[in-house]
Amino acid sequence: MLGVVSEHASMLNTPEQVSALAERIREEGRMALDVEFLWERTYAPIPCLAQVATSDEIALIDPIEGGPLDDIAALLADPSIEVVMHAPSADLTLFALAFDVRPSNLLDSQLIAGFVGLGSGQSLGALLQRVLDVRVAKTEGYSDWSRRPLTRAQLDYAAADVEHLFALVDELMRRADERGRRDWVLEEHERRYGAGARVAPDPFEAWRKVKGQGRLQPAERAVLRRAAAWRESEARRRDRPVGWLIPDRTLIEVARRRPAGATALLSERGVPSAMREKEAEGLIRAMDEARDDPPIALGPPPPAAVQARLETLTPLAQILVGARAAAVDLAAGLVATRDDIDTFLAGVLMDRDPSALPLGRGWRREVAGDAIIELAAGRLGIAPLAKAPYLAEIVLPGT
Repeated sequence: MLGVVSEHASMLNTPEQVSALAERIREEGRMALDVEFLWERTYAPIPCLAQVATSDEIALIDPIEGGPLDDIAALLADPSIEVVMHAPSADLTLFALAFDVRPSNLLDSQLIAGFVGLGSGQSLGALLQRVLDVRVAKTEGYSDWSRRPLTRAQLDYAAADVEHLFALVDELMRRADERGRRDWVLEEHERRYGAGARVAPDPFEAWRKVKGQGRLQPAERAVLRRAAAWRESEARRRDRPVGWLIPDRTLIEVARRRPAGATALLSERGVPSAMREKEAEGLIRAMDEARDDPPIALGPPPPAAVQARLETLTPLAQILVGARAAAVDLAAGLVATRDDIDTFLAGVLMDRDPSALPLGRGWRREVAGDAIIELAAGRLGIAPLAKAPYLAEIVLPGT
């Protein structure tokens, strides 16, 4: 028997209840999903409450009180089930780490909104109000979801996170269809959440996020790769934030200095006093494994002449991208970041294949990539206008 916990939802806290819900979802082929979790003191998010909606019910699954999420994880990975979520990256990390699953058929309302003139990074509350004229109270976002009993305000807040997701996504996709952008939306979902996307940390890619690694020599960076992989794996094993084991700044210095043994490592400045000798030995062994690894070079900087042109062209290209995105009701951040633009321009100026980068293929090239190529070649100029659209593109004479 489902316990009615608010006017909006029922609570599920047994495996049988969750299994029955999963069967109903399989018959319907669609679910809305959100998870409340804690993530301050652990490597992986701790699920505290999962909110699931079908076309005619809202269920709150309480894993703390015995409601398992295994069946929900299986639905997330099932390509026959359309899963509707809002800004789901952290939730997907939770499911990847806890259940080793990734989404197969996902629609993200926040992402879709960027393709239909509503901007990027919009909160669920803002979108519900702007798109459906629905106002929801968003006062419990920083609640301690691990404490029991949950309050009525928390339960209502949790239910509201999925109550209108179907209607929201359906309307957003209708607007995307009106603009002929369904393919763009699906292409971007595949890039962010598809089989080739990373939804859980890869230990051997962790070095890329270590602040300061760009200052290391190639051989030192190979050592850092091993050290960062050890830290990532150890943090996951112990379920602690990576920075608690050893901070980035210290990891950089350890990779540079290569302490001779555990005792030397433990005496390094910045090594946490809580690090045990056994852990220090593990980190030393990991760095020793880099002995036969090839150096990791980041690649030479662009030639001085190219760098000089980039200093002028990149700001102009940013303006061009922003104007072109605005002209077609796209969020500029979806099209490209400044780093994306700088990297793309550098490749164009050095005669590299533009299709190797996001701005050189698909809808991004259609919206802005080709225009950036023309700008770099001197065949396109831009000029300010006093009225909307505030920027004119000028085909330069003699081209």
